[in-house]
Amino acid sequence: MLQAIRDKVTGWIAYGIIFLISIPFALWGVNSYFGGGELPPAAIVNGEEISARDLDQAYANYRQRLLQLFGGNIPASFGSEVQLRSQVREQIIEEVALRQYIEDRGYRIGDTALGGIIRGMEAFQTDGRFDPELYQAQLRSLGYSPLMFEADLRRSQALEQFRDGIVATAFTLPGQRRLYASLASQSRKIRTLGYATDPASIEIGDDEIEQHYLANPDQFKTPEQVRIEYVELSLDKIKQAIRVDPAEVQARYESNLAAYASPEIREASHILLKAGDDDADAVRERIEALRQRIVDGESFADIAREYSEDPGSASAGGDLGEIERGVMVKDFEDVLFGLETGELSEPVRTGFGWHLIRLHAVSGGELQPLDAVRATLEDEIRNERAEGQIYDLVESLANLAYEQPDSLAPAAEQLGLALERSDWFSRFNGDGIAAETRVRQAAFAPEILQQGLNSEAIELGDDRVVFLRVHEHRPPQQQPLDAVSERIERQLRRARAQERNLKAGTEALAQLKSGKSLEAIAAEWSAPIRDLGFIERNQAGVDAALSAHTFQMPKPGADPEFAGVTLADGEFAIIELSAVRTDTASDESAADALVEATAGADYQALIDHVTRQAEIVRTPLDELEG
Repeated sequence: MLQAIRDKVTGWIAYGIIFLISIPFALWGVNSYFGGGELPPAAIVNGEEISARDLDQAYANYRQRLLQLFGGNIPASFGSEVQLRSQVREQIIEEVALRQYIEDRGYRIGDTALGGIIRGMEAFQTDGRFDPELYQAQLRSLGYSPLMFEADLRRSQALEQFRDGIVATAFTLPGQRRLYASLASQSRKIRTLGYATDPASIEIGDDEIEQHYLANPDQFKTPEQVRIEYVELSLDKIKQAIRVDPAEVQARYESNLAAYASPEIREASHILLKAGDDDADAVRERIEALRQRIVDGESFADIAREYSEDPGSASAGGDLGEIERGVMVKDFEDVLFGLETGELSEPVRTGFGWHLIRLHAVSGGELQPLDAVRATLEDEIRNERAEGQIYDLVESLANLAYEQPDSLAPAAEQLGLALERSDWFSRFNGDGIAAETRVRQAAFAPEILQQGLNSEAIELGDDRVVFLRVHEHRPPQQQPLDAVSERIERQLRRARAQERNLKAGTEALAQLKSGKSLEAIAAEWSAPIRDLGFIERNQAGVDAALSAHTFQMPKPGADPEFAGVTLADGEFAIIELSAVRTDTASDESAADALVEATAGADYQALIDHVTRQAEIVRTPLDELEG
């Protein structure tokens, strides 16, 4: 839907990347959401700008994925917001530089190959066959035109060509494969001993809480928030108000009868005698003789088994099964669909040779009655009218919002539209209309937030259009100490407990390396020794940090090796490594994994090289804040 709007409304360019295009590039072909803007570009790569808004969207998407992955709280180990934004920007820079490199070297995909890929996508198929109407509908639902989708798909396939060339040339030596296989299949025998201080046992004074609060004021600010006024236009709501004349439905049905007939299916058999230009006449005489024998009463199937030169059907008596139009070559098909049931054709010449065709049965081709398709036709008519109406409304609303840029109320009143108001929301989170990423981005754009202007049309993914303006703005505010003191106390307790665990563990490691036994340390700590036996890399049920550290330890000699690692919950774990066992049997899967890893490393090395060679200008992140 909304294609007419997309073609005509200035500055309305869809964001987002279609799920079907499996590429890492999140920003190819995506332009600035509004026509201007005061922020400098986030970066410039070989003269091509990456807008601050593009960075905001990529960062918002990345942050949202992290929140979902970690249950709503991003671990501190991922770094600050500034560090995360910087990492996202570097990823975008790499993507743009690589795309430029690929395009400069002429990686392309032709129209025929592109069409084959699209027709082969299950999302665009009905009953296993490409459905042009479904294709158009799917793209519309994602806010894409075929031109945009095909352009992105061309770029993704160019990337695949390039990447495949790198991956296909990756290789490893036999010695490397054997070594990798032995390391991959290695297991290590360990015992562990943990030291964990209960954070609740640690006393934190009020002065410590206040000192931490004063030393880290940015950690205890409320997020910047806004409330917006908005007008929403929905294709579904407009459709519901449209009444369709039954006479119009009848007329549309009668003008498109072919569209409401089921495909005609014909069951047939054939006999093929292969022929070229030199022997075409001689082969025709032979097939005419076979036809006469069939006319005289001999079995078509028996003659097909004996004489047909079609390896796919001869053994089945020439049976071709069910055939729809568009499956066979045209000359063959024209004759087949002109036969009556039971009729034997005259000899038919195609590029394969001479054929005799017998039609066995005909099914399908039935016309659906009007009542069976009435609802579909009514919906089509409503869609067409609704698209026209919503285009007119969007155009009118855009003009009125521009003429009175500091309020949406006059425009909404003149057009009879509801002016709604949101709850408070931040740049990264919101409910209701603010759950839409594009709405949040628009609300915090400088011209909207700082200048109080109405937005341009914002297209959402399910045939909805929104115009908005900021109604109220709440800057970041320092939270009072009383509101955050409990959180600070928990933080300090965890940090103090981890410090104690590390101190005790470090002292114990020194004693172990001086000859003290693990059992003696366990007795002092009143903690059990956990005998894990031989563990494999990434073994289920074993802490990931513990496993990783174990496989970094040197191979033990006559005496065990000891090491320590702080786990995610703050516990300090001592590791006793006493034996290493290697499976010397050939491991083809491990060898394959090495080749794959080598290919990935080669590919990343090339990306790094391309990025280093590019001319890149980065705007300081603090200058990109709206």
